[in-house]
Amino acid sequence: MMFNHLLLCTHGTPGAQRAEVLVFSDLLKRQPDVEITILTVINEDWRLMTGDDWLNTSATRNTFIRHVDSQLALEIETDWKRIKAQYPHAENCRFLRTMGPVEETICRVAKENRCDLIVIGPFQKKQGKGFKARIKNKTFHPILTCPLLVAP
Repeated sequence: MMFNHLLLCTHGTPGAQRAEVLVFSDLLKRQPDVEITILTVINEDWRLMTGDDWLNTSATRNTFIRHVDSQLALEIETDWKRIKAQYPHAENCRFLRTMGPVEETICRVAKENRCDLIVIGPFQKKQGKGFKARIKNKTFHPILTCPLLVAP
């Protein structure tokens, strides 16, 4: 099957990196002209995790949120640099970073960009640092706007 535009969802975890390998080392070889958008979704729930807010002033809370925003941006940029260094074709890809509910955001971005395939990594047990949220299949599958490929 031929695809015109792939949406590769990644956030740097080992499972997400398996999706990267699938796209750049396998799918791209079969279809070198395919357009690729690389998406990193920041789960909107992180803003709710500011600890004992009743102890913090709004200024302290806002300073913390700005700090976390800058840390997330740095981590994502570092991950994108890793992808570009590891896969030279990634220089031709569009990179997007957005915040929202993970399942809905992936489907919205796929639809907005007219993607005809979404590629994600496999379910992984929670590991040290990194993305902790999990895609909920019961939420995700009914709203898919195109086929989904889960990296083995």
